[in-house]
Amino acid sequence: MKAYEAIAQSLVAEGLTDFFGLMGDGNMWLWGALCRNAIVKPYNARHESMAVSMADGYARTTGKVGIAMVTCGPGLTQCGTSLIAAYRGKTPIVLVAGEIEAGAKNKTQLMDQRRFAEASSARFHTITSLDNMAEEIAEAFYAARIHREPVVLNLPMGLQEEDFDWDYEYRPSTQFLPPRVETPSPDRLAPVIEKLIAAERPVIIAGRGARAADAKNELIRLADRVGALLATSLQGKGYFAGHAWDIGIAGAFASAPSERLLADADFVLGVGAELGYYTTEGGLLFPSEEIGVIPGLYVQGDGRKTVAAINEALEARQVRKEGFRSAATRAVLDAPPHRFDAPKDGLDPRALAWNLGAALPKGALFTCGAGHFFSFVGMYTPLPEGVEIQYSYGFGAVGQGIGVAIGTGAGNFGRQHVAVEGDGSLMFNLQELETIVRHRMQMVLVVWNDTGYGAEVHKLVAKGFDEKLAQWESPDFVALAKAFGGDGVLLKDASELGGAIAEGLRKGGLYLIDARVSPSTPSDPYAKVHFGRESHAPLLRAV
Repeated sequence: MKAYEAIAQSLVAEGLTDFFGLMGDGNMWLWGALCRNAIVKPYNARHESMAVSMADGYARTTGKVGIAMVTCGPGLTQCGTSLIAAYRGKTPIVLVAGEIEAGAKNKTQLMDQRRFAEASSARFHTITSLDNMAEEIAEAFYAARIHREPVVLNLPMGLQEEDFDWDYEYRPSTQFLPPRVETPSPDRLAPVIEKLIAAERPVIIAGRGARAADAKNELIRLADRVGALLATSLQGKGYFAGHAWDIGIAGAFASAPSERLLADADFVLGVGAELGYYTTEGGLLFPSEEIGVIPGLYVQGDGRKTVAAINEALEARQVRKEGFRSAATRAVLDAPPHRFDAPKDGLDPRALAWNLGAALPKGALFTCGAGHFFSFVGMYTPLPEGVEIQYSYGFGAVGQGIGVAIGTGAGNFGRQHVAVEGDGSLMFNLQELETIVRHRMQMVLVVWNDTGYGAEVHKLVAKGFDEKLAQWESPDFVALAKAFGGDGVLLKDASELGGAIAEGLRKGGLYLIDARVSPSTPSDPYAKVHFGRESHAPLLRAV
C-alpha cells in the first residue's frame, strides 16, 4: 500500500464523502486514490480560496468537518483569507496541502508553510513519517473537531509515495473525543435562574448554536414562562419567525422598534450566541441591563438540554409572569412602519430585500455574501419558517459568498437554495459560476448590483470625496451566467423578484438575477454612522 492510499483510507474513516479543491502535484495521487471510492465526490473549484470557502459552507450546514485539498506553495497561499474567515466563524475544516520537501532540487513552490498557515489563523499539523502518520492525521482532525477551527494537514510529497511494509490501521479522531457536558449542574444554573425570576424586562437572544442544538421549542417555552422577548444574533436570523413576541435581530441590524425595546431590557440571556461587539452594538444597544455572559453567569452545555433544565427549575417554583410582554411593548411592536421615498436611480434596496424574503420557499437554504448590501438583507428580508441563512461576513471580506454558497449546496443536495451576492464581490470569483454548472447544482443567485463598491461609495460621499472613484459600468451578468451554461434575467422592478426566483427554482441549475439597485441609497447602519440619521427599519414579520 502506498502512503497516499493509506491517507485516503484515513480521510474516509474521518467521515469524508465530499471534498473541495484544486488538483496539483502536491495532491494528485491522493486525489486519485480518494476517487476510486464510490462514496467520495470531489468538487473541483476554480480557485483555491473558494475551495476552502466551500468547505466552510459545507461544514456549517452538515455538522461534519469540511475537507479541502490544495497543492504546494501558491496553492496554500491563495487560501489565506478563507482560512481566517473560517477561523472567525469557528468552522471545523481540514485543509490538506502538499509540500515540496526542503531538500528537493525543484524549489519553485517551496516556502515555509507552517508560518503561513499559522499567520492565517489555522493550526498546522504535518506528517513526519510513515510510523507516525495514522496518529498525526487523527490529531489534525481531533484539533479541528475539538477547537472548531481550520487545520492545515501538511503532506510532504516524497512521503506520499512511500510504501507500507505492514498492515495499516487507523483509529479516527471521533474515538478520542471527550464526552460532552450535556447539562450544567444545578449550582451552575442557579444564578441564571435567579436573574430570570428577578428580571422585569428580560430578553432571550438565540444564535447559531441554539439552532444547532435544536433548542427552539425549549427557548419559546422559557420565554413564555418569564415574559421574555425573543431575539436572535445575525447568524440566528429568522429562528423565531412567526412568533408574536419575536423582535428580530439584536445588534447593529436591529429594527427601530427593537432598538427602543432592547434599550429598556434589564436582563439579556444569550443561548448559542456570542454577545459580542456587533450583537450588542458596541454595548450601546443595552445601556441598562445585565448581559448573561458576566462572570458567574456563563454556563456550558447542550443548548436544548440546558434550557430544558432551566424550564424544569422554574416550573418547580411555579414561576409565570408577564415580564416584558405588556400592552406598552405591544404598541411599540405594532407601530406603523416608516415610509421611505423611492429612489430614482435604481431599484429600492428595501423593497428588493422585502420581496426577496417573500419569495423564499419555506425550509429553503439562503446564503448571503458580504458588503454594503447585506445590511438590507439583515434588516429588511423576513425569513419564512425553516429558512436557514448563512453569511460570509466573518472576516469582513467581500468575495467569499459564492464559495460558501457552493459548499452549502453541496452539503444539502436537492434542497432549494437561493443566494445573494454583491456585484463587486461576485467579480472576485466569477469563475465559480462554472463550478455550479459543471457539478449540476441548483442555485438561484441574486446579484445585488449597485455598480460599484457600495460601502466605499457611501463613505466617500460622507467625507466629501467623489463617489465615482468606487463606481463603474456594470458587466452583463446574465450574459456571463449564460456563457457558463446557466440562465438568468435582468430585473426591471423589485416586485418582479418573486416571479424571477420562482422561475429559477423551476428551471433548476444556475439562474442569475441581475438586480440593479440604487447606488445612492445607504443602509440604515451607514445612514446612522456616516450621516447621523436614525434607523427607521420596521419590525419584520415572516411572510
